[in-house]
Amino acid sequence: MRDALGVPAGVLGASYIGFGALASTGAVSIWVLMASTVVMWALPGQLVMVEMAQLGAPLFAIVITVALTNARFLPMTITLLPTIRARTPSPWYYYLVAHCVAMTSWAICMRRCPDMPVAERIPYFVGLSCTCIVAASVAGATGYLIAALIPPLVQIGLVFLTPVYFFVILFGDVQSRLGGIALACGGVMGPLCYLVTPQWSVLVGGIAGGTLAFFIFRALEKKGV
Repeated sequence: MRDALGVPAGVLGASYIGFGALASTGAVSIWVLMASTVVMWALPGQLVMVEMAQLGAPLFAIVITVALTNARFLPMTITLLPTIRARTPSPWYYYLVAHCVAMTSWAICMRRCPDMPVAERIPYFVGLSCTCIVAASVAGATGYLIAALIPPLVQIGLVFLTPVYFFVILFGDVQSRLGGIALACGGVMGPLCYLVTPQWSVLVGGIAGGTLAFFIFRALEKKGV
């Protein structure tokens, strides 16, 4: 909780204030807004939900679209699980823990948990994530209530604080050659794929950048570089 209430909760709180202000058009109530943070815990998915609700999209379409938007958490969960896995909890426990996966908590725990005793890793991850969830939910409600005081451009700018913070964390934690190559390839392939297919640029850029990084790393290993 102490770690969460520093920069992570501050950045998330600012982003959710912007999100709450953007969502205050009447398409969703403040209670739905707060509940979506607890139930979904994914700002991009929540933005999609609000935008589609404002357009009057059917509930089924909203659910499917939000699920596809949040599919990025699958590889994050797969990479985090070996780091926090302990022998004590039963398998069903991990399904509950997986709900806490988000960009910020994933990045922090991938850095911090390997240096912790195994028994402390899941409690740390859950405590960090739940503190951030509560802070984000309160911040979203605050933004909803003070939306009239926040200019539209500032609302959008606040929402983008979280991905910028996530990028800074990744950039600062690059300690291996593979991590540096992956970050560089993703940074190049993302904009290039956006020029070809803006709608699919994140997915295609991620797959292309990651695949390219893998082969570059293997080629360097074979050459002994």
